[in-house]
Amino acid sequence: MSESAAILSLLESCASLQTLHQIHGRMIKSHHDQSPRLASKLVAAAARLRATDLAVSILRHSPPLPDPFAHNSIINAFLRSSSPHLSLLFFSLYHVPFPNSHTFPPLLKAAALSHSLLLGSALHASLLKLSLDSHLHCHTALLSFYSSCGDLISARQVFDRTPHRNIIAVWNAIISGLVKYGQSNEALEFFNLLLLHNSDGLVCEPDEITFVSVLAACADLGAVDVVRWIESDLKRINVQVGTALVDAYSKCGCVEDARRVFDGMTERNVMTWTVMIMGFAMFGYGEEAIALFEEMVGEGVRPDDVTFVGVLYACSHSGLVDEGRRMFDRMINCFKIVPKMEHYGCMVDLLSRAGMLEEALKLVKSMPVEPGPVIWGSLLSACRKNHENIQLIEYVAGHLMEIEPENDATYVLLSNIYADDDRWDDVARVRALMKERGIRKTPGCSSVEVDGIVHEFTVGDKSHPRIVEIDEMLEEIDYKVRELGHSVDTTKVSLDIDEDDKKNSLMLHSEKVALAFALISTNAPDSIRIMKNIRICSDCHSVMKLASKAYGREIIVRDRNRFHRFKDGKCTCLDFW
Repeated sequence: MSESAAILSLLESCASLQTLHQIHGRMIKSHHDQSPRLASKLVAAAARLRATDLAVSILRHSPPLPDPFAHNSIINAFLRSSSPHLSLLFFSLYHVPFPNSHTFPPLLKAAALSHSLLLGSALHASLLKLSLDSHLHCHTALLSFYSSCGDLISARQVFDRTPHRNIIAVWNAIISGLVKYGQSNEALEFFNLLLLHNSDGLVCEPDEITFVSVLAACADLGAVDVVRWIESDLKRINVQVGTALVDAYSKCGCVEDARRVFDGMTERNVMTWTVMIMGFAMFGYGEEAIALFEEMVGEGVRPDDVTFVGVLYACSHSGLVDEGRRMFDRMINCFKIVPKMEHYGCMVDLLSRAGMLEEALKLVKSMPVEPGPVIWGSLLSACRKNHENIQLIEYVAGHLMEIEPENDATYVLLSNIYADDDRWDDVARVRALMKERGIRKTPGCSSVEVDGIVHEFTVGDKSHPRIVEIDEMLEEIDYKVRELGHSVDTTKVSLDIDEDDKKNSLMLHSEKVALAFALISTNAPDSIRIMKNIRICSDCHSVMKLASKAYGREIIVRDRNRFHRFKDGKCTCLDFW
């Protein structure tokens, strides 16, 4: 074997920086460092070992390279680092000889991570100039870039020009990109388009990546009909798809179906157990979540930090204070997991919900890390139930406004606390501050799925084609729940208006409108599932309980914090939310 062949073999098998330095020294001594082929392999080896500074240094002192292999290796190494944007900087500073289809996909991914449409568009222009835009790898990277950055028009234009519609990777690129950006409705539209093309003779079967992405979209929208269809269509359920199914069913309010899928899986990983524990937690099934955790540990599966977030979340939403304390200590002392902000947030939430505000504040002050907005937000939310100590409330709200000055939730919650005590001057002061800072309240939005179509409703929106029937049903709901003893709770309306206007504004809350639509569109005994983007108010909670009894229907509402299952006039949260 010649020396150059020996060096090449050593570079390809090199697994440590110490060995790489030895090979580099040998190359310099034998002048093989001036071989473009070996220099390129040396750069690639350094990049593979994530020694990007060394890789760039070697590149700078290498002879001109005939191809982009070494440069592409460095670009990929930067992409995998904690500073992926450096791959873009490297590309702009160093001339890449003959860029190819392996050069641009990682750059587009870096641009997507930076949310830079300008950089991505410039890369797209380079692809067009080099006639690489129609190459499969580059084409899918473009689709992922535009969809994950929210530029749906450009994504659709790239997709419409694709010559690869019979390749599932192209569909996966745009569907997964839309899901990552939160465009779940659009993701489902593309999935339906894929199925339509298949029915027209296009042979392009959805794969594991497709189903995992679509199930994530269903979980976001509560589109349980699509989840059921996917499960029935699956030829086999591996651990990734099974975990996505468990997660989707849980987030669609079908915790029993989630458990059924979970129990039927032949292989589970820590994520599978965790999403099932989190499913129980979202419903307030704290004891079931803890029992499943113990089963997990008993089977030899080691929980991770995310698992404990689920367990502590379950304790918080079930009022299991002692159990929560025990699990927190067990996480630290038995499993040697260092608490993160999320764990402290769960503990503060647990103590705050139980009315232990002083203990919660003491925990906040003892944290080894600077408390974040979730921590202070949990305290402020609890203050609404215990708002005698106005100094504590304003102290907590002040911290939140410093950390997240543009978060509308803080101002709205503080305003609501003042309104609870009829302190309308303070309410006006907070609202004036919001106006001065250009902060708008996030409007309540609720959605409900009927026959596979997700319908969205907001306060005051009269655009739905069945709005007349919806308004009539709202009046009927109001009449029936009042017959069952409902008294409109106007104390939570933070507007200085008369009682009739307060009652009217409450009746138009988006979850009630969604309920009215579901009642005129579905039949008993089908469950009604409503998804809401913010926390359900006490009046809507009361109406949902009584409506479930009046209409003999199970009503499941997922708000920003958890699930509420209403049946026979009761809620699984036991009015603890």
